[in-house]
Formats: sequence, structure tokens, C-alpha cells
Amino acid sequence: MNFQTLAPIIGCSATIGGVIFQIGKQSEKLDGLNFKVEAQEKKQSFDNQKICEIHETVTTLSNDITYIRREVHEIKQSLK
Repeated sequence: MNFQTLAPIIGCSATIGGVIFQIGKQSEKLDGLNFKVEAQEKKQSFDNQKICEIHETVTTLSNDITYIRREVHEIKQSLK
């Protein structure tokens, strides 16, 4: 076998290897995007949970303040 016969085989092998390598790099990038999306969904779920907890606390405090106002008003009325 001479160089003229081996050159196309070596070139073809290098090209196929390069294509396979590039496909692997692109699949890693796509895999990374997938993890980022999952992480964002988990963060959004966590944020929603915290917002609900804060809303629940604010609602409870609002109700407590309303009851305190009523009691203070009743105390004022009884003192008059």
C-alpha cells in the first residue's frame, strides 16, 4: 500500500472522528441546557412555595391586626 491509497482512508477516518467529536460536544451543550431548565423549574417551585408562605403569614397578621383594632375599639367604648 502506498501513500496515495492510505491518504483518503486516513482523511476519511479523521473526518468521521471529528464529526463524532463535534456531535459529542453538542450533545453535552444540550444536556447542560436541560439541567439548567430543570434547575429553573425547581427554583420557580421553591420561589412559589416561599411566596405562598409569606402570603399566608401576611394574611394571618392582617387578621390579627383586625381583631386587635376591634378589641381596642371595644375597650375605648367601654371606657367612655
